[in-house]
Amino acid sequence: MFPPSATAWTRLASASEALHAAIRREFAAGGRVLHVCLRDVLFPERAEAMHQALRAASFVRHHHGAYALHIAPLDQQAPSALTDFCAWLKSDDGAAFHAALVGWPHPLETRQVQVSRMEVGEHFPEHRDTDEEGLAVVYNFTRPWEDRFGGVLTFRHPEADADLMRVPPLFNSVFIFRARGAPHRVTEWTSAAQGHQRYSVTAFILAKR
Repeated sequence: MFPPSATAWTRLASASEALHAAIRREFAAGGRVLHVCLRDVLFPERAEAMHQALRAASFVRHHHGAYALHIAPLDQQAPSALTDFCAWLKSDDGAAFHAALVGWPHPLETRQVQVSRMEVGEHFPEHRDTDEEGLAVVYNFTRPWEDRFGGVLTFRHPEADADLMRVPPLFNSVFIFRARGAPHRVTEWTSAAQGHQRYSVTAFILAKR
């Protein structure tokens, strides 16, 4: 069911069919924004290597001035667990694994992988990722994280002055959602998080062209 390469990264590739079915059901029942949030997704040694590689990575300010965060251009990084993981996310296997995991009915391909870091005072303003069908896949490598730190991914309710959904950046978690037309933002990384950074790796896995 899953590409063999996935077994090198995540326990989910060899989990029971009962768990796979539960993940597909949860995604399908996600409401206004189809989604699923999973914890402890990468093998512990892989997650730890990712955290260390992110701490050592070279970051620059986002090229879009309105986006107050840093990104790590993958073509400027030394080989590491980070570059290996992002290469897998970009591959046909990476796209096929995430599509199969949530039961996406049509073939997908990875269009972009973005590595981001947030420092104190930074945030990601509300935006829509795409008008194309497919998935946004957000892996979190923030450690430690406390509620007072902020850095929460939030989705605005379309009919009320409230959040529809709030997703904290818990270490070694993945949040997968239907990317099309879903306005969302990341709240400010607050002064309470001084000395810590918020790290994430996001893949946009969209319909094949």
